[in-house]
Amino acid sequence: MADMQELVAQISEALDTAAQSSRAGTAESYSVLGEKLGELESSAGNYLRSHMAYQSVLAKLQQEQPLTSDDLKTLRSLIVGDADGYLKYDDDFEQSKAELTRIIDQIRKLQSTEMNAETLTHLRVLCREASSALAPTVHYLEQKQRLKNFDDNVHEPLSSDTRRMLAGVIQDLAS
Repeated sequence: MADMQELVAQISEALDTAAQSSRAGTAESYSVLGEKLGELESSAGNYLRSHMAYQSVLAKLQQEQPLTSDDLKTLRSLIVGDADGYLKYDDDFEQSKAELTRIIDQIRKLQSTEMNAETLTHLRVLCREASSALAPTVHYLEQKQRLKNFDDNVHEPLSSDTRRMLAGVIQDLAS
């Protein structure tokens, strides 16, 4: 249980850093927050994997025994659980798409304007904003595709090759 206490302490530390970043309002303070949140995300993943009962699923894959529906749920949670959680809790996808559409419309309007220094500067800013809006949009769609690929391809009966591949993925995640 000590590692759960460490995780709780990391949460407190990240929240303190978030408050400090908000007060300071500097790029450096927010970079530190990004590092703390990255460490917290990694620790939460490690804790989850270390406390998930995956050994029996791994043994069944290696011994070519059939998987139960609970085994498949565990396997899904191990391999694409992060994507599932992201899609479940993300509420920015539609907002990101709308922002991207707004920016593209602005770029479209620039198309009929004289290309002078001011217009080109505005175009560069719009392209950077579009790239920022694209990142969460693309990430959301990639996670959605990961889930679809898993659901489309991981079901009984599993081929020997698929079993070996899944066992390898589990072993990589556990180490």
